[in-house]
Amino acid sequence: MKPSPARVELTFNEHSEYLHARISAPFIDSATGMWYLGEIFLECANRRKKKLLLERDIPCMMPQDELVSTMDHLVSMQLDTRIAFLNPHAAVADELKQIIKYGSEQGAKFKYFEAFEEAEQWLLHDGE
Repeated sequence: MKPSPARVELTFNEHSEYLHARISAPFIDSATGMWYLGEIFLECANRRKKKLLLERDIPCMMPQDELVSTMDHLVSMQLDTRIAFLNPHAAVADELKQIIKYGSEQGAKFKYFEAFEEAEQWLLHDGE
C-alpha cells in the first residue's frame, strides 16, 4: 500500500543495538500509518533488530478511532520489539503520550520521549 500524503519521507539509520526510523509527513491518516509501520517492521526484521527508536516528525494526529485501531494493530505486530517513540511536536505531545500509554497497557514495550538521548538510553537498558 502506498502512503497517501504526497510528502512522506521514511529513513533508517542502523545502530549496533537498535534501528532508528524517522517518519516525516505534513499529516497522517490510517493508510499512511499502516504503510510506514509495515515498512519499519520489515526493516527491523531484515536487520534483526528488536529495539526501535521511532522518530515521528508529524505535526498532527489522526482521528481518535483511527488512532486506537492503528495502535491495536501496532501492538499485535510489534513481536516483542522495544519501541522508543520520539516526538518533536509539543502540539501533539499529550495525545501521543496517551496512545503510547494505551499500547503499553496492552502489553507492548513502548515509551514516549522528547529527547533523543533519553530515548536511546532507555532502549539500551533492559529495565523499564
